[in-house]
Amino acid sequence: SRRSLPAPPWLAMTSDNHAPANEHDKAKERAHSFLVIMSLSTVFLFSGTVFGWGAFSSMLLQEGYYDYLCVTPDKDHPCEKQLQALNNAFTLATTFVSLTAFVNGWLVDTLGPTKVTIISGVMNCLGLMGIALTKALPWSHHEAAEGGFDLFLWSLLLVAVGGSMTMFIGYQAPFLIPSHFTLLIEVNSCLFDAGTIIFPVLKLLYDVGVPFSAFFWTYTVLGMLCFSLLTVAWALNGRELDGIRQAAGGAEANGNDGNAQRHRPLEQRGMLQQLVSWEFAAIFIYSIIQVPRANMYMGSVELINRKIAGLEGHFSPETVAGVSTITGFIIPFGFLAVPLIELCVHRLGTIPTVQVTTLLGLLYNAMQLVPVLYLQLGTVCVFAAWRAFLYSTISAFNGEIFGVKTMGRIMGLCFVFSGLTNMLTGPIVNAAVDSNNFVPLLVEGMCFCIPLPIIFQLLHMKRSRLAVDVARTPLASSVRGTPRSQHKDILDPMGAMSITRARSSTWPSEAIEEEISRGATSLAEIQP
Repeated sequence: SRRSLPAPPWLAMTSDNHAPANEHDKAKERAHSFLVIMSLSTVFLFSGTVFGWGAFSSMLLQEGYYDYLCVTPDKDHPCEKQLQALNNAFTLATTFVSLTAFVNGWLVDTLGPTKVTIISGVMNCLGLMGIALTKALPWSHHEAAEGGFDLFLWSLLLVAVGGSMTMFIGYQAPFLIPSHFTLLIEVNSCLFDAGTIIFPVLKLLYDVGVPFSAFFWTYTVLGMLCFSLLTVAWALNGRELDGIRQAAGGAEANGNDGNAQRHRPLEQRGMLQQLVSWEFAAIFIYSIIQVPRANMYMGSVELINRKIAGLEGHFSPETVAGVSTITGFIIPFGFLAVPLIELCVHRLGTIPTVQVTTLLGLLYNAMQLVPVLYLQLGTVCVFAAWRAFLYSTISAFNGEIFGVKTMGRIMGLCFVFSGLTNMLTGPIVNAAVDSNNFVPLLVEGMCFCIPLPIIFQLLHMKRSRLAVDVARTPLASSVRGTPRSQHKDILDPMGAMSITRARSSTWPSEAIEEEISRGATSLAEIQP
């Protein structure tokens, strides 16, 4: 008969599962709540704003940015060079987000979130102030027209890179509340998406007469306030996170012992051991294909919709502009897919959820191939859900598999090489604009996704075989003489997300030894 192990100690110790026993626990809960509120608010307001490019580019066209590239500037009928210049600015900004991702992750892993919050706040506020100054200082337009310093472009890059840093900081908070780890990871990722609604909201205010620069001055002041409060929140919780990091670092003490490294779960291994794993290879390939696809949609959707409207031939410029505005509003609402993401992760598992994400990505691309303008409103709904799934599954996979000590750098590596791939999208989109044909662009994007389901199915089969092998391993030979830091590898070979992940907690060796003394010979005879 199957026996049940006694509950491990962390169930009795986790403050977010039981009512606080004293004032210290109450204060800790208040500090956690304050941090979660400020972290999620800051991620929403500042991490993904640059990706709301559709509405932002419409305002930039109305304000005359890069109109000096046109022979006869026309706000309603921008020339091809002006459109390409704005698309190149967006491509460069999103590329910088990816290229600096490893540095951002390394900073968070090394300096900690408190110091990096200050750096991120300075970058975001300087960038927003710079965009406001482009309207207050007329010389910036003339300087850019003469090939000199482009204040707008450099300010946009500061906002983009500072936003990326803000997102990496946000990934640290879930480790403090392990029972809600996956939910907070998903919400953090989806609020990064939801932040793209900031510029569509600005577009509405702009259309009713709010000055372009007024919003950015107000936004700068808001940034100063939010990042100051987030710094205080991390200062209150920083010591606890340091303790969690130290508890998760068992493998690095034995970094030269290759055999010990191989018998630990990936989260307890050194980073070099993690980088040579099949798990990293799979998520790396996935990221460098899917993240540039997401950015390419954001940068080209208005161009493709204009092309579709032209093919249908009976839409006014106002209708096309209205579709663009609605598109800009729909994309940020990907966070509404969080319940579905939670359902997939908990019912299917992380790897099958990756497969669902791939299918959604193929679906929105296929819908773009249908030359019906109003269908593209349905396409953007699918895209918004897909983008929420994409960033949630990448971050949940990395947090689940690689752990708190290296998640920032692992995420950073994935996004750095995504940025290198993203550099190819600018010339590809420009070529599509020049040829006035976006079909090859969309078909190529779908073809790149074909290997992904195969890769993750092979990974799923590999990890399933590992689980079966470990379940059949004799307990006496696996546990006796095994350091306490390795017991978790015996009981959690699949690396499934649990609240022990953040704490690096383990089942007590005494409990397992007791089961062995009662006659249990393998994990199959025990009900954890």
